[in-house]
Amino acid sequence: MPRPSKYVSRSDLGWGPSPAGHADPKSGLVVHYDSVDQNLANRDHSACIAYWKSTRRFHTGPSRGWADIGYCVDEDTQILTEDGWRPFDAIAPGDLVLTLDHTTGLSRWQPLLAVNVFPAVPRELLLMEGRGHSSLSTPGHRWPVERRAGRPGRDPRPGSGFAPAWTTSGELTVRDRIRTAAPCADLPGQAKWSDALVELVAWAWSVPGPGTVIRRPLRRGAEDAARVRALLHGLFGAAAAGAPERPDAVAWWEEHTSAEAVFRLSAGAEGALAEQMPGGVPSHGFLRSLTRAQLDLFLRVVMASAGRDDRFLDLPDEAGAEAFRFAAVLAGRTASVRGIPLGGWRVELSAEQTFSPRAVAARTDGFTVERVRHTGRIWCPTTPDGTWLARRAGTAYFTGNSFMACPHGHVLEGRGLYRVQAAQPGGNSSHYSVTLATGPKDPVTPEQIEAVRQLRQWLMEPDTSISGKVLGHRDFIATSCPGDKAYRMVRDGTFSKPPSGSEGDDDMPRHRRFEKDSAQELPAGTWTSLKFDRLHDGRTGELYSLVGVDEPDGALYDLSVGVVLEDLPAGTEVQLRATEYEQDGDGGWKVARNRPIDSPLQAAGFGHFTYTWKGNLAAGRRVRVRVAQYGERPARIKEATAEVFYWPK
Repeated sequence: MPRPSKYVSRSDLGWGPSPAGHADPKSGLVVHYDSVDQNLANRDHSACIAYWKSTRRFHTGPSRGWADIGYCVDEDTQILTEDGWRPFDAIAPGDLVLTLDHTTGLSRWQPLLAVNVFPAVPRELLLMEGRGHSSLSTPGHRWPVERRAGRPGRDPRPGSGFAPAWTTSGELTVRDRIRTAAPCADLPGQAKWSDALVELVAWAWSVPGPGTVIRRPLRRGAEDAARVRALLHGLFGAAAAGAPERPDAVAWWEEHTSAEAVFRLSAGAEGALAEQMPGGVPSHGFLRSLTRAQLDLFLRVVMASAGRDDRFLDLPDEAGAEAFRFAAVLAGRTASVRGIPLGGWRVELSAEQTFSPRAVAARTDGFTVERVRHTGRIWCPTTPDGTWLARRAGTAYFTGNSFMACPHGHVLEGRGLYRVQAAQPGGNSSHYSVTLATGPKDPVTPEQIEAVRQLRQWLMEPDTSISGKVLGHRDFIATSCPGDKAYRMVRDGTFSKPPSGSEGDDDMPRHRRFEKDSAQELPAGTWTSLKFDRLHDGRTGELYSLVGVDEPDGALYDLSVGVVLEDLPAGTEVQLRATEYEQDGDGGWKVARNRPIDSPLQAAGFGHFTYTWKGNLAAGRRVRVRVAQYGERPARIKEATAEVFYWPK
């Protein structure tokens, strides 16, 4: 269905694109209302336009303080650019900043699109503070997270792993893990510098002071001295007998004390290293130019030269500590930087790439998650990925719409498609919202009902593919919204019916396509539920149920599945069937009904099998496809695809 016939876009209203965070709501549409009667049904439609603009001005003004966006942080939070960390007032559109591609899990350099700064007014922000993490953000601030999947035996889509998801500060749970590191996808594939130069920079950097001097102990570090000697010889030739007469000569020489070998470079040789270490610290440009293998080499040698393991490194100055963290960030390592009480800076490295603030707060007294009053400015960047690497109090982490239906049947765009909402706590990233331009005593007109139906139907098209479920604001929190009249219509399905003049749900099926990307073991003689990895709408995870998750009242369905098996001996029997599950009364799921079996024979050790079935799924049930093979050893499900057409009841 095309978008609603009376649609008023943000551009029609004179507004630019909303800077609210990106989201892909899939779970339905939430109905709201205004807490004050508007009497718009008895006025010209121009009054609805004025009302919607006034609503936006109210929410973006200083009396509210949250602006037309869903994500902001305090002034102490900085962003990582290609030249290091910068505060918001030292960056501009076009600067390259490090973002997270939440689809691939890799970081990359992207141009900054905008820097959004909002005035200093009293606000309530969420503080998450303690060892390992520090952030101060608006409750609607958006986070790319990894979320723990369902547990086996308690849901037809079990899984013990984590899947990518989006949430906000106010909606973070103990199941959500913030990304603190991600390998950079933009590292060069071809080496610009020799490994010998990269390694020598790492050795030389460990000895601060004027001139380039490399000191290695002889008693326990003789192999280090031999390594440095070989590098110098390879880069600059044989050692000189001593300091050359010409200061600009390219030369090096070695001196010994009773305890250490001391390698000194002439001014000419030192220049080759100083180019990469202006001010005695490896430059961001040099570190960005290293390949992944060279970054690992650099980090390993710096730690070894300092006599440390891979957990922490102490450096005399903050610039050096941040340069080392910069290299660690590009290599996909989590790193924090803190001052040492007696002087200097410590970089702490962690093998973990995620951090769960809510989980840590639940088990650690020293970690705080609380709402605090904030009177300073807040800001947020806009990037193509909708994410960015932030720094606050020494810790670093990746962090990162609505409509109105008026009484005259118009749908007025708020934040628009694919934007985080700001209307229903607990569902701003998962549901779209629509506000009826009504108050407690205002009528809900037939034109408004039709507008909501058209909006719902449009949002259910393949490009957006939301669930057809309609909820009210009070389904999320204790509130009078959307009013008793509108909420009765939510409950009795008034808003969930097809628009006037459209084909009913019985005639127009909905569609899903499941794809399997990872191999799955298929034991001999055992029914195994087919696990898919992604849906056509971009959702990923361990997906088992084809129908029923978003259709609680049941559905008619028509499914077709193709499965590719390998490692099957010729003549092996393969069986496929659809199976319906229902709750077992103890929080888990049990088989409710097995559908007929298709039982082909394998002929060549590698085969493509198909299965189709049409069924009537009862309320509260879900349907999977299961596979079994009766060979003498395990086989593998290499690929699988499922096409499902369904008619919700």
